[in-house]
Amino acid sequence: KKKTVAAASPDKDDSSNPESEEVEEKQPFQCEIGDFIKVKQTLDEAVVKAVQDIDYTENYYWDNVKLLLMVIACAFAMVAQFFPMEFPKSRPLLGVCCFAYFVASSILQLIVTYIEKDCIMITEPKVDIEAASLGLRIRSNFPRFQYEYELIVQKNLPESPASTSIFLVYKYFTEDGWFDEDSFAADVAKAVRKFEAEKYD
Repeated sequence: KKKTVAAASPDKDDSSNPESEEVEEKQPFQCEIGDFIKVKQTLDEAVVKAVQDIDYTENYYWDNVKLLLMVIACAFAMVAQFFPMEFPKSRPLLGVCCFAYFVASSILQLIVTYIEKDCIMITEPKVDIEAASLGLRIRSNFPRFQYEYELIVQKNLPESPASTSIFLVYKYFTEDGWFDEDSFAADVAKAVRKFEAEKYD
């Protein structure tokens, strides 16, 4: 969908017209609806944006931890590759670098597999809302060859109660793949509000 807000004509002084508004234009987005990975990526990104639009702030703690681990792994790889020491004298150094790279990569994989899992977003706490007082953990599930996108909203605690909403993908995409982001964002906001009202599954 494309939304355009009318602006004042250029031959008029905007400062003298308090009702003048800037032009706001949202470009429509199209993707191949047969590409399930791309569709899930599009929906996940739209979920994050929709949650941020209802005044939630994303928590980047685990993202920062992963970035730090990747930087450490790359640093050891660069040392192993470019350190000015001839082989076989550099054998102990290479062993240390390979071991450190393996450890950093393993920890990164463990975070992705056992901590993040299917999580697409963690938010900062909202003290004025009891259900969100520890922050939200938002997860998604979109099985291949199905058209039901599952959104799970829960507290940022292991095994905490959750509120699950099912979205039919063809409701938000046309046959040509044009994405109705506004309607999807409105339904995501409803799903979050349902969790805030402590309506768990």
